[in-house]
This record gives sequence, structure tokens and C-alpha cells, in this order.
Amino acid sequence: MNPKIQTLLKAVNDVYPGTVMTRVSGAATGELHIDRVAQEVFEDRLLIELAEGTESDFLFGNELLKMLLTLNGVTPQVFFALTFMDEALDQQMIQITTRMHRTVVHAITYRELLQQGMITETTRQAYLAGVKSELTPEVGELDDESLWRLLTLLDAYIFAEVSGADFSELATLYPLAWTAAKKLAAPILSADLKQSRHIRRQITTLFGGVDEVLTAWGKPTVNAKEYVTLTSVLSERQLALPVSQVFTIYHSEMIDFQTKKTAYVGLGQVDSQNSFVISKPDDQDSAAFFKALYQMTVGDLFKQLALPYIHRQ
Repeated sequence: MNPKIQTLLKAVNDVYPGTVMTRVSGAATGELHIDRVAQEVFEDRLLIELAEGTESDFLFGNELLKMLLTLNGVTPQVFFALTFMDEALDQQMIQITTRMHRTVVHAITYRELLQQGMITETTRQAYLAGVKSELTPEVGELDDESLWRLLTLLDAYIFAEVSGADFSELATLYPLAWTAAKKLAAPILSADLKQSRHIRRQITTLFGGVDEVLTAWGKPTVNAKEYVTLTSVLSERQLALPVSQVFTIYHSEMIDFQTKKTAYVGLGQVDSQNSFVISKPDDQDSAAFFKALYQMTVGDLFKQLALPYIHRQ
């Protein structure tokens, strides 16, 4: 392991409530797959495991940087408090929306890895080889792989722009998805991602942007802005405001995963993003429940729900 990655691992262990370990379980293949990284928790230990040994320092560095951003309260996280009561559909939605969230965060971690010398020409070539091995070329029309191509190429475009890689070959192999990915990546790459609220804005913008692309393609939308609960970034003033001035309560067709009851989603009035999920107690009148909910301060509501938020300074 590169000494810089060892230093990064120590930095994570200094703030993680336990011990973080790393392991490579497979040989190097020459193909870098950004999603073939697993995390497993064993009591107070967390294992980051790579399925393959290709560019292990880059992959470990990327995971450790993401952990640091989370542990230091910089990056808004995604939670899945809603369910379709269909495990296969829920898992598909979780995979899709997690990839979107991850791609925005990679615009931060890839820059840092480049600065630390963790992205080399070998890394660039391995990344390109990994993308080409995962996707079939477009044949001039949309197909069942279109969304997967879009999400894969979105991350690839951000990697290429940050690292200076020449991925022009991907524009030839996947012209439709690459063009859409380029458009979606532009605001992320130009944003100031040093503050949590700016990171959150880019995540919600991407959620909406992917749905716009899918609508234009005549494909079903993901609707991540309703399905995914995204960590709120709240100022002291917002925490003191009544819920009615910050959120709109929306009756979802999905179910509250925890209570298995009808779900009500708190959508931010500024960005229409799912910020919390709540269900009505059986023994409480609907009118009284919503009146009390809207009158409660935002700070008291988040405390009652035990829901984390990022305090905007």
C-alpha cells in the first residue's frame, strides 16, 4: 500500500468509532471497476474489500476519502426510508440512486487523488478498459442498457475531465449516452463543492437531470427526489422555523420502510427533495397530526425522528 494511502487510512481510523481495515481478494486484471468495492462491518471493525487488485491504491484512496467526507459531516448522505414492498425493485432503485450520489462525490475525491499523485496513465487506461468491458456499444437506438450506460459514462466523463484522460473513444462507442452524460456532468464539474449545501444542490440537480434525460428518451423515470431521503443542510434560522415554512408534506404511494404504514414525505420547498419520511400513528386523528407536525419547529422534528442533518454555518 502506498504510504499516502496508509496516511489516509490512519486519518480515517482517527475519527471512525472502531477500526477500518483493507483487503484485496482478487488478482489484478488491468480493468478498473469503480463499483467492485465492498464494505462489511464486524462489530466495531469495518473491512473495505476490493474484488480485484487493479489500481488498488486508487480504489482504496477513493473509498477512504469518501469515508472522511462522511465522518467529518461534509457530504450529505442518502437513506432509503421508503419501500415499494418489492425487494427486487427496491434493490434496483437503491443501486441506481447510490450511483448517482456517488458520482457527485467523485468529483471531489478524484480531484484529491489526482493532486496526491494517485491517478497515473495506468489508472486512466485501466478505468477505460473497465468501462468498455461493462458496456455493449450502442446500435443507434435505445435499449434496456441505456440507463446503465448513462450512469457508467457519467462517472467516466467526470473522471476523464478531472484526470485529463482521453476518453474520446467512448463518444464513438456510446454517442447517445456520452452526450447526455456530458450535459449532466457540466454543472457538477463547474460547482464549488467545498460546502455541504453546494454538494447537496448538485445531488438534487442530478436526480432531476437524470429523470429529464429518461423522459426525453421515452423511458421510465427514477424519481429519486421522492424515493431517496437526502441529508438536509440546515441553518440555525431554519432549525427554529416551523416545518410549514421549510417543507411540504407529500402523501407518497410508497410505504414507510420502518413502520410498514402509509408514508408521508417531507419535501424541501426549495428543491422538492425528500428530506424525511414519517407515518401517522394509528391512534391519532389525521387533522390533529398534520396540524401539530406543521407547527413543530424543524429542529424538534429532526430530533424526534432521530434524523441526522448537517448544520450550515
